[in-house]
Amino acid sequence: MEPVRSSLGGGIVATIVLLAFLLVADLVLVGRSLFVFATFTSLCAIGGPPYCALGTSTATLLTYLWFAALFAVAWPLLFGGFTWGLPGESGVAHGVAFGLVLWGAYLLVAILNVGIGGETLDENLPTLTVTLLGYLVYGVVLGGVYDYLADHRTFLSEPEDQR
Repeated sequence: MEPVRSSLGGGIVATIVLLAFLLVADLVLVGRSLFVFATFTSLCAIGGPPYCALGTSTATLLTYLWFAALFAVAWPLLFGGFTWGLPGESGVAHGVAFGLVLWGAYLLVAILNVGIGGETLDENLPTLTVTLLGYLVYGVVLGGVYDYLADHRTFLSEPEDQR
């Protein structure tokens, strides 16, 4: 399979697994509220206060669309384009590195919000831990499925012979 289709296939599977992980994390951490999912996919930075909670149907729809577009399309295409430059010899290792890069950006935003919003890192620690695990799960599944679907390891490697 070509890299774009492999990336998108991996992105769809990884997004479904990530969604299941976030819903389980919500059940374990806060009961029936979708706090972790809403935090993970928050539109607050883009749409402002009306989109900070999943209360309205418009906010809920936009959150799901944002989540699907970002995790099923945008991140996988970025991964497919740069997988050859990530450390590691397998798609899973590349996925872990990619997940850590994504989480690092999330961590940077969280640290900036601590300074601006007056919160502490201790208050955000459970959310940061869940998001780290979420990004790692996403990266592992994305890289693993990419490897499974691709006939090659990277753009720079030779295609493997089919048995």
